[in-house]
Amino acid sequence: MKIASLEYLIVLAESHSINEAAQKLYIAQSSLTKALQCMERELGFQLFVRSKEGIRLTEAGRQILPEARMMLENYRRWLTLGKGRVLHSLNVYSHVSFPNFLLPDVLLKFKQLHPELTVNCTSSAAPELYISRSTENPAVAIFPYAHGEKYQRLIKQQGNRPVVLFQGEYTCLVNRNNPLAQKKGIFIKDLQECYLVLPEIDIPQGHTNLLTPLLDGIINTCQSHRVLQVESVSSVIDMVSRSSEAYALSYSPALYRYESVAQKKLVSIPFLDVNTRSDYCVFYSRQAYDEYPLLKEFIQAIQMEANQFLAQCPPD
Repeated sequence: MKIASLEYLIVLAESHSINEAAQKLYIAQSSLTKALQCMERELGFQLFVRSKEGIRLTEAGRQILPEARMMLENYRRWLTLGKGRVLHSLNVYSHVSFPNFLLPDVLLKFKQLHPELTVNCTSSAAPELYISRSTENPAVAIFPYAHGEKYQRLIKQQGNRPVVLFQGEYTCLVNRNNPLAQKKGIFIKDLQECYLVLPEIDIPQGHTNLLTPLLDGIINTCQSHRVLQVESVSSVIDMVSRSSEAYALSYSPALYRYESVAQKKLVSIPFLDVNTRSDYCVFYSRQAYDEYPLLKEFIQAIQMEANQFLAQCPPD
């Protein structure tokens, strides 16, 4: 059995259809179907059940999936044994809307454990512009992005799928004294009489901000004089905390990093008429990841920090 077959099995198990899996793997659907059939013939049992709803693992498939993941991870680890290159510098780009999120503790520990490694952190309104396959100057880009055609282009540009730290969505953040705070969900039109507070962020020319569709819907519904810009994300949170007529757009569950949210002084309300779901991703070069043990350690440290953060968030 080829190593690629193990990856096909894993991606198929994580997808809703063969077509979706083929897109993630950047191969033709017919090629993936043929590879799956060959794998099932070689093993002597069926791995998936096909239906109108998509595909799902058989009982046998569920049993071997964890072992397939372990075998693939071991294979990738074996590839690094003869490499082990020393990483001297790492560039990290995080979205400007997420200052001091997850990274500070990771960076401090790395500075203590690996003083020889220089980590250059930059906040950007478009961290996806810094996605790179380079193994000489590795880059890590951390930001939320919604599934779709553009997301697939980023994966193709990177050459591998990102690490998904968690799934989240942009919500409306209001003072608990705001009348909207009592709602379980809101429509954009519900915001007509409130003031939208935004941080001043310079968006690169020709770049589409992640929030553009939502902002366009809000601004087209609300009057322009009800949009306020302040100097930073912290200033946005402070203003909404003080005013029952203001609201902000914030990414859940990352918003629980704010004390006012954790203490329920601010309330997060999902939108009912627009899809704002997205994955909080770490884009990185898999080749560089395999070549540099320190890069692998850094990515894993971010994953651990994200898991610890999620464990402290209140249940939905």
